[in-house]
Amino acid sequence: MNSTNNTFLVGHTIELRVPSEDDIWKSNWHSWYNDIETTRHNSYGIYPISVQQEAEIIQNNINRNDSIVCSIYDLNTKKLVGNTALQNIDLIHRRCNLAITIGEKTSFSAAVEVFGLLCTHAFTRLNLERVADSTHENLMKLVTMLSVIGFQEEGIRKKWFFRDDKWYSKINFGVLREDFLLLQSLRSGKILFENKQELDRAIIEAVKTSK
Repeated sequence: MNSTNNTFLVGHTIELRVPSEDDIWKSNWHSWYNDIETTRHNSYGIYPISVQQEAEIIQNNINRNDSIVCSIYDLNTKKLVGNTALQNIDLIHRRCNLAITIGEKTSFSAAVEVFGLLCTHAFTRLNLERVADSTHENLMKLVTMLSVIGFQEEGIRKKWFFRDDKWYSKINFGVLREDFLLLQSLRSGKILFENKQELDRAIIEAVKTSK
């Protein structure tokens, strides 16, 4: 059952909502992109951004017909903890990218739940064939965690990020519709398993076996 009138998709510990004005104007949303630690492994944090600038960016993305933007809420604390989006939705070539920012403390499985929920929507409602993303080389653990829902590493782009006088590579990763839906069928239609405990065990095992 939906928790609020703005709820879009619900996981075990998080829910995705349609962004509200309070999310944008009365939360830490814009400050995440000014925070050194939050932006350490992405391309943000170069130029300072105001809440007015961030609000304009969000509204422009919401208005795009090739983007679905969501707020991420923690079901336990009822607080906004991040945002996410399906981007560059291409209905001809049936593919898109997925972006995520988690700026507040939340559950261990939150990122995997976000990817699982949005990929389910991408494959079963938008009828796409491929969802992809990329991340900093120091976040390989995230890619490993996402292997639980079918994501695979698809290559490395060297010298992609330059921070603190050092080059870092980018990891490309993605999942195909057939692989995702096969996993979903093997789990009785629930890509994120029956409960959080099962999901956590699968994530921990994936990380353990990758070492």
